[in-house]
Amino acid sequence: MPNWQPNWNNVRWDWGAAGAAASALRRAAGKIEQTAHERVRVAAEAQREWRGRYREEFDERLREILQKAGSLAAEYRHMASRIDNASHAAREEQQYRERERERWRREKSEEERRERERRERKRRERRRRSRGELG
Repeated sequence: MPNWQPNWNNVRWDWGAAGAAASALRRAAGKIEQTAHERVRVAAEAQREWRGRYREEFDERLREILQKAGSLAAEYRHMASRIDNASHAAREEQQYRERERERWRREKSEEERRERERRERKRRERRRRSRGELG
């Protein structure tokens, strides 16, 4: 038997749930951006004739909201990418484990083949000696 062991456990990862989470994050990011664009459109209508201190406060608040929305959408996409990367790493690790298991099986099979051949040689040698002693 080979003098090493592969990892016989499968990677524990729910690819379906991870994919669903990444998709949900991307959809949410898109919805945030869509809502932000809609806010800008609606605000532009109100801003056409609006003047004064409250308009300046409104503009400042709108900038803050749009900045936060952009940051949140970017963070959602970043987290979706992290999930995708973790899924990719889990898939690669699973494939590595499967390759190592197969390598271990090949080595074991090769060792068993060599052992059978060694036993067969010994058996033939004993037969030859046995015939020579009797003959």
